[in-house]
Amino acid sequence: MRATGFTVVCTALLLLGGCSGEEKPAAPPVAADAAQLASAAGASTQKAKSSKIALETTAEDGRKVVVTSSGLYEGANSKFSMVAEIAGEKRDLIYADGVLYYHLSDAQVRELKTDKEWVKITAGGKDALSAANGALMAGVVEKLDPTRTIERISKSGKVTKSEQTDLNGTATTHYVLDLGGAPAEVWLDGDQRPVQVTMDKATVKYDSWASDVVIIAPPPEAIGDSR
Repeated sequence: MRATGFTVVCTALLLLGGCSGEEKPAAPPVAADAAQLASAAGASTQKAKSSKIALETTAEDGRKVVVTSSGLYEGANSKFSMVAEIAGEKRDLIYADGVLYYHLSDAQVRELKTDKEWVKITAGGKDALSAANGALMAGVVEKLDPTRTIERISKSGKVTKSEQTDLNGTATTHYVLDLGGAPAEVWLDGDQRPVQVTMDKATVKYDSWASDVVIIAPPPEAIGDSR
């Protein structure tokens, strides 16, 4: 059978990477200012409602912190299910209903002489676990939550530079910001959702937006006293 002109042209384009039938999403238009940026990103985040997250930062005491998490964004009731590696030690945590739950290791269960799997930790708590990780993980939750980042941008952000660029194969619009004297950078995808944020010595990456995420606090009978 004789090839048509289109077939010949398309075959040639395929060899050059064209005529695939799929187009990469374009980068979003550049926002005029921080308020417009926050408005667009906030609306897109609330529409998607959930994502996967990866965070890397360094604690004030020098400990390296790596967190992988699922996030469910419901305004003030945002929830996170995390695996945090702090100085090489991994722990499961859940943030739900404004409370941070810490999953105990077997050694910690024996040390606390409890049969419970979870305890609550707080930023200002006097118990050993809160003193060691409460403030650190409360700060991590704040950095994980794109709604809090967007709120901070809307209140004190100023765009100092913007450009459309490729970030790890994703077409993005990149913003360099001044948050009241603190530097920050935000990359938004074609749907105006955060792809990456760097601020306060942390790098946060988002993907798998609008994925199925269910996060539930531990049952009361599984929560012990960390004192």
